[in-house]
Amino acid sequence: MRRSEFPRASVLPHIEYARRAPLRAAGLFTAVGLASVFGYALGLAAAIGLGAVIAATLERRNLPPVPPAHTGFDPSPFMLNAFLVPALDPDAVPLRWVDPRPALGCEARTAVLVNGVRLKPGALVPDAPFDIEWLAQGCRPFGAGGPRFDGGLTLTVFREDWGFSAMVRPFNLRAVYDGNPIKIRRGVATYPQCIEGDGHASCL
Repeated sequence: MRRSEFPRASVLPHIEYARRAPLRAAGLFTAVGLASVFGYALGLAAAIGLGAVIAATLERRNLPPVPPAHTGFDPSPFMLNAFLVPALDPDAVPLRWVDPRPALGCEARTAVLVNGVRLKPGALVPDAPFDIEWLAQGCRPFGAGGPRFDGGLTLTVFREDWGFSAMVRPFNLRAVYDGNPIKIRRGVATYPQCIEGDGHASCL
């Protein structure tokens, strides 16, 4: 844009203000510039920090699954470990979906939906709260020796700065371990999930 094309009505008031109070104008312009730089730096730091937290959290996916030590094992607190984490691509930034069914050994009839639509591998994981719904057939998220899951489960998932939290809503869900039924409770789950054992806590 040439000098003659600038709208004089917009420019002249600022020039007149600078002529009347040069020191005040310089201070004002400097403050605006510093505020802009500070805001950009703060936003960049927050984005980097959040990305690091999510990446560190997803690295836990490579840990062994939580084993059922006995028939009294309650998998309810670990529903995010079982039915969300296997669906996340730990190498993707931002987070993207992968097909979790092969990792869980599910039968072909198993379906996974996100907000009512079939999960699409490679699609972005929503930043806003979302529902991930399982219609499971023969899934074993805790390994071949763990419980078998058949039926429906909905997780309403919230992304946190430390990981994930979710409301757990099973419907017609059957979990069986070593021939014994296991009740999956409605409630809240978190990931990572920390448990006490041998005098210390471990997080999975």
